Amino acid sequence: MFPLWLIVAFPLLGFAANGLVSLLSARNAKGPSVGLSGFVAVTACALSFITVIVAMGHMGPTSSLFWRGWDWLPLPNGWLSFDFAFDRLTAVMLLFITGIGTLIHIYSIGYMGKDRGFARFMAYLNLFMASMIVLVLGASLPVTFLGWEGVGLCSYLLIGFWKEETANCDAARKAFVISRIGDLGFLLGTFALYTAMGDQASLNYAQIAQFFGGEPGLALAGSGLLCTAAALLFFGCTGKSAQLPLLTWLPDAMAGPTPVSALIHAATMVTSGVYLCARLCDVYVLSGWVMPTIALIGCATALYGAIAGMVQWNIKKVMAYSTISQNGFMFMAIGVGAFDVAIFHVVTHAFFKATLFLGAGSVITSMHHEQDMRRMGGLAKALPITYSAMWFGWFAIIGLPMGSGFMSKDLIIERLFHGSVEVAGVDVGIIIFLLALLAALLTAVYMSRMMYLTFWSPSRVPAETKAHLKEQPLIMSGPVLVLGFGALAVGCVWFDLVPTLNLLGTYLAPVLGQAQSVFHAPVEVVGAHASAAPIILAVFGSVILAPVGILIARLFYRRGPRDPEVKPLQGFAKTWIHGLDAVYDAVIVAPVRGIAWILARVVDQVVIGGVVRSVGSVAGFLGEGYAAIQRGRLRVSVLMSLAGAMILIIYLMAPFFAPMLGKGA
Repeated sequence: MFPLWLIVAFPLLGFAANGLVSLLSARNAKGPSVGLSGFVAVTACALSFITVIVAMGHMGPTSSLFWRGWDWLPLPNGWLSFDFAFDRLTAVMLLFITGIGTLIHIYSIGYMGKDRGFARFMAYLNLFMASMIVLVLGASLPVTFLGWEGVGLCSYLLIGFWKEETANCDAARKAFVISRIGDLGFLLGTFALYTAMGDQASLNYAQIAQFFGGEPGLALAGSGLLCTAAALLFFGCTGKSAQLPLLTWLPDAMAGPTPVSALIHAATMVTSGVYLCARLCDVYVLSGWVMPTIALIGCATALYGAIAGMVQWNIKKVMAYSTISQNGFMFMAIGVGAFDVAIFHVVTHAFFKATLFLGAGSVITSMHHEQDMRRMGGLAKALPITYSAMWFGWFAIIGLPMGSGFMSKDLIIERLFHGSVEVAGVDVGIIIFLLALLAALLTAVYMSRMMYLTFWSPSRVPAETKAHLKEQPLIMSGPVLVLGFGALAVGCVWFDLVPTLNLLGTYLAPVLGQAQSVFHAPVEVVGAHASAAPIILAVFGSVILAPVGILIARLFYRRGPRDPEVKPLQGFAKTWIHGLDAVYDAVIVAPVRGIAWILARVVDQVVIGGVVRSVGSVAGFLGEGYAAIQRGRLRVSVLMSLAGAMILIIYLMAPFFAPMLGKGA
């Protein structure tokens, strides 16, 4: 039995070591050794990456690895054990999670090395990696949920790492609360799925896949409870993967250090929702109306993020909205049953988004922590290594030929063309296909806008900053360059025109192929290229839309922003960016505040407080009345005692005198 627990153990040990160093050095003015803390954190992550590769070597062509832990949760039909499972989907996810995570850890040494809390930061990064590994390795939904909550906790700790700023703490709380809302959907969906399976109920992924891949599961296709379970689990995914309606936390999360943003967007948190849908693909292909809903929400999110990226001036927030949009593409693929293509885009996105985020971090550091693109421009010559890496990432994301985005995003568009998305009996697949093309065009526009404003337009860098512009050290620029080359090359793992070169699709087939084969839009039709139309449309989407987007950006931004003055968002931009938060305030926050005011002012103070005050007033009134007849003089007390004694005697003797009084009458 291969020790899968080692993949988690290494980053956990790194977390424990750096956490202990951070605690012991809290009172040391010099702080812990940057070299030691960085070495521990990077080594832990690198060892985890190496262990993943070794585990892949131990896995057979169709088999998977399994590690049995311990009995964990009691269920009606037996104990649920804490287990890890390693199959081909797990291997793909963990390869880029640990690999890209290691590069981000290396970059963090240069980016955060001068920070007083460096050891604590690296400890949090290791814990983030361990949580994501548990999420992916978990053999059952509860184990996945443990990692699911772990990445939520780490995002809170890292987004608010610079806690001296109130805005950073607010952003951390917002991310934590919104993702917790989605987590409730995860839990409820888990309970509903367990109930839907009846006598064969299980929370283990292998047993869930076996159940829904056989006759018992097919008999439940489209049932109310199954659809409810799938919808609730997807609602959990919208929280972690920043889809409508739970997406407003992600742009605000840019308040954290840039390596955190890269880790969240490329290798951990926002990929978890897509992974969960792929892991439960056998459930989702039978979930009826849920699949079209996923496609529609993914489409709406892709457009929302693309438009938001068009009007944002903060370079990191442009990347954040880009992630929202690209995740929308992934969920569109999920919605038409192309689970393998969705995972392919997760992989390519991890490379080019990590490149762009870390490159943006280098720009921000060189610009003395300036993030507004209206104060940039002309940086291509001043920062040649950073510019080259970001050029690679830009080339990949906008879908120019042979970039990784060309291979994955346009494959999604092709699957959308073939897929069927029925809403109320009407197939709206062609509409989603056209909107996806629009989102791809906008991607080319806003990413080219970012490149023009940052690198290609005339310089608007303040003189005092320009005098000190310089390239970042190798420990930062090296990982960015490696990721940039990866962003160009990783698309070669899927070459659909030659089936023998479709390495990733073939590799994932044993895990995802069965679910895709029963979906109403079979995947093999795409691979066979039943007509020339999909090829033409794919070429149109990748070769025509990307250059058109570049030309549009050049037309408007080659000379820089029309108004270079740095000021808050206004008009449409402000409405589009903050409108969803305003809706939350109106629909959720304001009613909750109103209810809270009624409970506090009316129920608590008036009703409950009135009753309590009335009881106190009556007790006080009676006490004051009794006190009024009390006197401090002895003779008064004696007279009152005698009077009371006489009354008591008369009362007790009354029965004896009553007959005598009656005879006298």
